[in-house]
Amino acid sequence: MTTARRTDLIVSYLQSWKKIVQLAIPWVDAIAASQGVHPTDLIAASYLHDVGPATAGRLAEITGLTTGAMTACIDRLERQGFAKRQTDPNDRRKVMIKPGKLPKLSKELLAFRASAMSKAENAFSQCTDAEIGRMTECMQKLAAILENEGHQFKKSHRRSMTRKKDAQSND
Repeated sequence: MTTARRTDLIVSYLQSWKKIVQLAIPWVDAIAASQGVHPTDLIAASYLHDVGPATAGRLAEITGLTTGAMTACIDRLERQGFAKRQTDPNDRRKVMIKPGKLPKLSKELLAFRASAMSKAENAFSQCTDAEIGRMTECMQKLAAILENEGHQFKKSHRRSMTRKKDAQSND
């Protein structure tokens, strides 16, 4: 395969994932609205259920919120029962946020999810288990790359924003 063809395939694959992310936003919004929470709160609760307890700082990194906004998010999640603050048994100064109950999805959302899963299984029906496994490995690597690149961008962006604020205050 030529380098140009390979590059085109990679770009096409990434464009497909961009489209999936764009289409996932209304799905997250619908679930959040059905639970009476903000989509960012739902994402934080989902993260807790996927990986387990985390600090507020880690949740802020994942969601892109400031630590102050994350504190308000955790307050809301606690009120809804989706998360619980707990002192770290190894370091009482540290507070861990633990997952609470899972959101109860409406029958309509459960039916939609079941339909989407069935169609997804059909879309993968032509793929071997090995091919699906390889796609999964690639997506996990891409997720790690995007997480790292996002953190690096935020760090450089914060520095440039600080310089802009300093320059403005000196005017």
